[in-house]
Amino acid sequence: MISLRRCFPYYLSKARQSSASASFSIDVIARRAEIAVVRNFTASSSLTSGALADVCNIHVVSSPYAPIVDPSTLSPVHEFVSSEWTNPDIADKVAIRDGSTGEIRTFSDYHIRMNRIASALKTEYQLKPNEAVSIFSPNNVDYLPISLAVGLCGAKVVPINPLYTATELSKLLVPSHAKILFAHAKLLPVALEAVLNAPCVEHIIVIPDVQSDAKIPHGSEHLERLTAYEASDKNAQYDAIDVKSHPFLLPYSSGTTGLSKGCMLSHANIVANLLQTDEVERPVFPQHHKLVSPLPFFHIYGLLVSLIYCGWRGQELITMSDRFDLERFCQLVQEHRPERAHLVPPIILGLAKHPIVDKHNMDSLKTIVSAAAPLGKDTEETVRKRLNLDIKQAWGMSELSPLATLTSESNPKMGSVGPLASSTHGKIIDPDSGRSLGPNEHGELCIKGPQVMMGYFNDVEKTKECLSDSGWLRTGDLAYYDPDGFFYITDRLKELIKVRGYQVAPAELEELLFQNEIVQDVAVVQVPDEASGELPRAYVVLKPSAEPNEETKELLMNWVKERVSPQKRINGGVVFLEQIPKSASGKILRRLLRDEVKKEFENGKLN
Repeated sequence: MISLRRCFPYYLSKARQSSASASFSIDVIARRAEIAVVRNFTASSSLTSGALADVCNIHVVSSPYAPIVDPSTLSPVHEFVSSEWTNPDIADKVAIRDGSTGEIRTFSDYHIRMNRIASALKTEYQLKPNEAVSIFSPNNVDYLPISLAVGLCGAKVVPINPLYTATELSKLLVPSHAKILFAHAKLLPVALEAVLNAPCVEHIIVIPDVQSDAKIPHGSEHLERLTAYEASDKNAQYDAIDVKSHPFLLPYSSGTTGLSKGCMLSHANIVANLLQTDEVERPVFPQHHKLVSPLPFFHIYGLLVSLIYCGWRGQELITMSDRFDLERFCQLVQEHRPERAHLVPPIILGLAKHPIVDKHNMDSLKTIVSAAAPLGKDTEETVRKRLNLDIKQAWGMSELSPLATLTSESNPKMGSVGPLASSTHGKIIDPDSGRSLGPNEHGELCIKGPQVMMGYFNDVEKTKECLSDSGWLRTGDLAYYDPDGFFYITDRLKELIKVRGYQVAPAELEELLFQNEIVQDVAVVQVPDEASGELPRAYVVLKPSAEPNEETKELLMNWVKERVSPQKRINGGVVFLEQIPKSASGKILRRLLRDEVKKEFENGKLN
């Protein structure tokens, strides 16, 4: 046995503190720490090449929250979330309100539509277990019943960014093997073009646009025919689901680096994260409270933490299907009086600075939960004072279903993403040696818990790179924790760029720019931006025939703009170089370019 006093000195000091955060007895803390060591310590001395090994688990942080029940003993997501929808107390209550179109659904509507869509998918479309169904739509009042209907059939949901171009869309339909595509009527031209290069798609089901009378083209089906499907559930013989090994959700993430990969999230992963979220939220977010969340449902923060959580808890969700507009958001708060908001830092920055906020009554809002990107302390404090409310941060990623840390309202720390969620362990490791580090030491954050994904879909090698045999996930985020077990995200090892909370993979933009006839070599990195958090910047080596001038920069920026969704545009600019820095093996040394960006930023020269 490893000495508890040597392995967890911060737990021992924590127990002696008189603060509210040190409410556990020394015996409980010691026992948790000791169990963590027994379960997780391994004797490996270094990281193995090409795979993650557990090197040292001396410093393992546990959650301060009560553990959740084993999610593998619970029902699948569709049963778990919909279990109370026929309860007379909430059946006729508004479940979701689209602040852009005025559409609503009650919980009874949810229940009926989920079962009818599932019956149609199973009996008419022959949807089988483990097949994939993509949803290509802005936020919509039927997003949840469609998703749960897919899960009821044993298939998996692939949510896709509605801003994607046809090329981007087809690049997700093909690797996910999507059999059915639910596409919003507004996006139908893009969807029809994409499926030409995605032969796996056998059916297109059109989600109607209530603001127009768009015709449904021949060969596609109207969602309303599925929601009117009269076959009883008895006619659809649904297969049994192993919640621990059966995937429910397949969101695509850039992970720690490279192109997007499908994160296989099981029914147990999703149920676990709902329970973990609820352990913190339930005491301060009762059923009669409302949530306003303009977050996109294709993003796992909006999908699970806003949409699915509120659907399970019987709470009204106010959302927006149009592009975000700050004035409309303020109007919705004033009109519908939600107590809680799920937001991202760019929106919170608007609440801190924009004069339009003062023209609306926002006093119903008591709490803002911020996630998807770091929130600056100054912005946090400004909004806190301006709107007289609490702001708390959370942290997670698609690979974690998504939450791993969450702050309690009763014990916040400014700038921290909070302590670990229930039944979750965390550690900070040296990125090179894998050695685990103590409090206030900076390194890569690793997470272990019931919310950790099963792995990347059809990508064993990428799974091995970030997920150990014992269940530790390397997140690619640099962080540290303080003696109280609160975590702080400081930077990223992973190369992906976060634009307004959306992931942008440098490799994808580099591959695209290589297709331009004047580009000889290219590297893409992030540059800081107050409004968006980060923006992509391209470092380009031109072919001898091209001139490195402003006109060429504009040409390349527009060329990319025409081919990608808005968050992927190289709005961080174009810089011409004579040579891209690379290692002896030919790998781009993006950190050297990021170091140059940091110098520019520190010297006030960053445009």
